[in-house]
Amino acid sequence: MNSSTTLARNTVRQLIELGIEDAVLSPGSRNAPLSIAFYQAEQKGLVRLHVRIDERGAAFFALGISKATGKYVPVVCTSGTAVANYYPAVLEAYHSANKLLLLTADRPEKLRRTGSNQTTIQKNIFGEFVRQSADTAIPIDLEHLLSGSGPVHINLQFDEPLLPEDSSDWLSGIKHKAITQELPKKYELQATTKRNVLIIGHDRAGFEVEKIEKLASDLVAVLVVEDPLRFKTAIAHAPILLSDERAREELAPDLAVIIGRTTLSRATNAFIKCAKRTVVIDPRAKEIDSERSADEILSAIPIVQGRIEADKSWIEKWSKYEHYAKESVANYPEWSEGSLAAQVAEDLEQDVALFISSSRPIRDVEAFTKPRADVVTFANRGLAGIDGNISTAMGIATHFGETYAILGDLAFLHDVSALSNATGDPLTIIVVDNDGGGIFSTLPQKDLDGFEKIFGTPHGLDLAKVVSGFGVSNEVVTSAKELKIALRRIYPGLHVIIAKMPDRTMNAEYLAKVLATYKESITL
Repeated sequence: MNSSTTLARNTVRQLIELGIEDAVLSPGSRNAPLSIAFYQAEQKGLVRLHVRIDERGAAFFALGISKATGKYVPVVCTSGTAVANYYPAVLEAYHSANKLLLLTADRPEKLRRTGSNQTTIQKNIFGEFVRQSADTAIPIDLEHLLSGSGPVHINLQFDEPLLPEDSSDWLSGIKHKAITQELPKKYELQATTKRNVLIIGHDRAGFEVEKIEKLASDLVAVLVVEDPLRFKTAIAHAPILLSDERAREELAPDLAVIIGRTTLSRATNAFIKCAKRTVVIDPRAKEIDSERSADEILSAIPIVQGRIEADKSWIEKWSKYEHYAKESVANYPEWSEGSLAAQVAEDLEQDVALFISSSRPIRDVEAFTKPRADVVTFANRGLAGIDGNISTAMGIATHFGETYAILGDLAFLHDVSALSNATGDPLTIIVVDNDGGGIFSTLPQKDLDGFEKIFGTPHGLDLAKVVSGFGVSNEVVTSAKELKIALRRIYPGLHVIIAKMPDRTMNAEYLAKVLATYKESITL
């Protein structure tokens, strides 16, 4: 048996024994040993193999599967520029601590720096953005590389011949074993204060909802969350409620416990500064966010010692301000971006998956949706990029019976090539089409000279024609009624709903009016 076949088979066999169930690859020659080995494993029913045409999309697709399963997902590519296309997904996986395994095929070390075709320096190409890395031409033990979270890179040197020269049953006798995980350190938190708030970032720092809810109960804490679709008892419309300085000061907590990162609302971060004491709970603070500050930083959810009754008058103030926030949203235009987010969130069935793209859609979900606890939500909040969003949603859809995604039009176009390689999994993408970057119209640069060219970036495209060009089913909706009807239909595979929205300036005015109405209400 040649060395390349041995290396590939050993790698694939180990991964299967360690519980790997999905693998993603892009076509290439140098990665042929791995491609063949994974294909043979799929034929035995040992792994599900997903083939994606371009490497950038493949990495985000694998990232989506990792988010859905919580397991390491290998993504396989050939040498050269193919490897560099993994970088955006690697950065996202690093900052969100997602389990992405990069298996990059390389030429033998002797060909590096010799001018050999399609050969570059792939060793350590991802630098500090991978948790573990290896560069090898021989089989190595993989278990210790996969014992944590975050991306891992294995650069495999394949020499010719690249094709197997035997037909042995190399997959017989597979014995599964669990990856040994490091036990989290145990922490305690004393319950001594009466005004406690739990503030939860969208990714929850990887913690289970049930454990977070228990912490909130033990602390008798108010829940302020970036993802209201996972916590039914959360304060509704928190970014609006906290948008006024007087409200923030009156609701200032004795203790603010922040789980994960708060990346969406400036009002929420301003509110955190009002707390007398802050505790951050996030495993990433040990290595990735090592400069993060708080009175106390924990890497695991603590056990609460003691119990104290909440300040009833303070809780009543939260109810009062929440009422004002709800009233300010009630008169929001029925056909607007915030109302679209609220309608989609309300109409979804229980236990479906929802991917929400960065920029305005995820902020609209946070601000305008009603809290519920039965939608399985996902987002790329590690670096909050708009790249790879369709591919990520497609990866998530491989593990759910029904998946939805809300994307802005620029995020959609950024990854539109993914439509050329659609899967058969049920995925409905709702595209918020406002002809450009709507979020910029809500930021200070909205009045700058040249705004439309350098920030607004109108695309001027008929998205229905774009989608149809890929042979993907689609429809255009122009009202809340049409959207509701479209969401009721069941689509067997990929379907795109293009929601033609009012222009970006008008939407920014809607948002400003909501905040003004709220501000006026609390001053009466």
